[in-house]
Amino acid sequence: MKSTRIKILSSLLVVSMLITLVSCSDNFLDLTNQNELNADNFYTKIENFDLSLNATYDAVKNLDLFGQTFYVQTLLALPHESDYWNAGNRNEVTSIDGNVYIAWRGFYRIVARANDLIENAPAFEASGKATADQVVQLKKMVAQAHFLRGFAYFHMVRLWGEATYKEDSARLAVPLILKVATNNAEMMVPRASVGKVYQQIIKDFEAAEAGLPDTWDGSNIARVSKYAVKGYLGQVYLYMEEYQKSKTYFEEVFNSGLYNLLPSKNYDDLFQGKAEFSKESLLEINYTVDMQQNIWENGLGSGIALVLAPPGRGWSNCTPHGLNIFRFGTDPRLKICTYAPTDSAMDSDGKMTQVGKSEFNFTGHSFRKYVPKDYCVLATNRNSGINYLLMRLADVYLMYAEAMNKLGDDPTAQEYTNKVRRRAYGFAPEGAQPTVDFSGLSGTALRDKIREERFLELFGEGHRWYDIVRWHIVQEEVEKYNTYNKTQGTIIYNDKDYYYPIPLREVDTNKNMKPSTGY
Repeated sequence: MKSTRIKILSSLLVVSMLITLVSCSDNFLDLTNQNELNADNFYTKIENFDLSLNATYDAVKNLDLFGQTFYVQTLLALPHESDYWNAGNRNEVTSIDGNVYIAWRGFYRIVARANDLIENAPAFEASGKATADQVVQLKKMVAQAHFLRGFAYFHMVRLWGEATYKEDSARLAVPLILKVATNNAEMMVPRASVGKVYQQIIKDFEAAEAGLPDTWDGSNIARVSKYAVKGYLGQVYLYMEEYQKSKTYFEEVFNSGLYNLLPSKNYDDLFQGKAEFSKESLLEINYTVDMQQNIWENGLGSGIALVLAPPGRGWSNCTPHGLNIFRFGTDPRLKICTYAPTDSAMDSDGKMTQVGKSEFNFTGHSFRKYVPKDYCVLATNRNSGINYLLMRLADVYLMYAEAMNKLGDDPTAQEYTNKVRRRAYGFAPEGAQPTVDFSGLSGTALRDKIREERFLELFGEGHRWYDIVRWHIVQEEVEKYNTYNKTQGTIIYNDKDYYYPIPLREVDTNKNMKPSTGY
């Protein structure tokens, strides 16, 4: 159990809250209960703004997105980190694909809830009902809502944008919805360009950066902080290929003194729920084992482990692609990322036993990140309490290395790559280690090493698809996975594989929505 956490509402409670917001105008007595939440009085108390913000955080963590479906069916599938039988793993995604719609629905749920809070805040501040302390509190809430909206659009522009920002910012991405619709016509929002979506992301992140504290106290530790936002701004500018701006933000994170890589002995703890909100974490999603409600009942746990866990410990039907096992070679991070058949983990009877060979993996390996070793999710109401890391310092180091390589400072780029490698191989991040360090590399040769280091370090953390898209190497990457697979069949590459299709139901219901090119 966790001793510090933000109180995030479950989706079930959110639905209940929304139902109570609907006023009943044809009640035959037409009486109003002043103690009952409704559309007119909900945003008249600071406590209800906090409920609304918690609901927005909840939209990030729920089953649709990082609680299971989006992570498994999109982030692991598209870059073929996993071997699975869904359309993403086969490169056969269509506009009627249910997983595409679930991702769309999940991210626009974040946007809708953030918009509601942002739009209602000015009236409460001007009403005279808010104390000075509440105004300060409200501004922090609005800043968090701006971050969460920008966070959703950052994912969406990278999923549905038909080109990268640098390649062609005029290509179409997704609708920019920045206010609560009051009628049907306002819901008919056309797709915005990649460039406009990126500019809105920057506006939202800058608003968050300006309004957030450097750190939070223990009871609010899962909230986004100013330096987490700076990390995301650095990432956004990296994706836009504006490397000098990216460098500046990453260095602000480093110079804050708030973060460091965990020692090698604690490296595995990051993904086993034993180093939550550590010095390495910029932002993570908070989960806990929930013995009252499981993941389908909108409980507080994560459903990732249920899908990925080894035989007898979960479904064990989504496994690491066999090619990835060989790609790690002798790198020690393979043991962090996967269970070999001879590794041990707790079974459903509470015994530590060998996990055995998964029938859906070429080598029998199973995923290990976010899959607990010390308990079995079949015995914990099918959910895991391991937090999901959205951004950690090792990722920032490697993004910084990439930016410095692009800016021509190869010695710095090489050193920050080596910091990550040293920790992975059991050494302190600082100080040369000739047995594992890269040396004498520059230009394209160093660039390729940084890219492969991102594969090794961040495997199974949801970054790979976005990386290979922005590097324009989707075809050469995905076609490697026609060997050593068990379930997905032959991958056939098409240019449209660089982006998701707009869901057909959105095209059918929004007269201003253009379908994605090629779909």
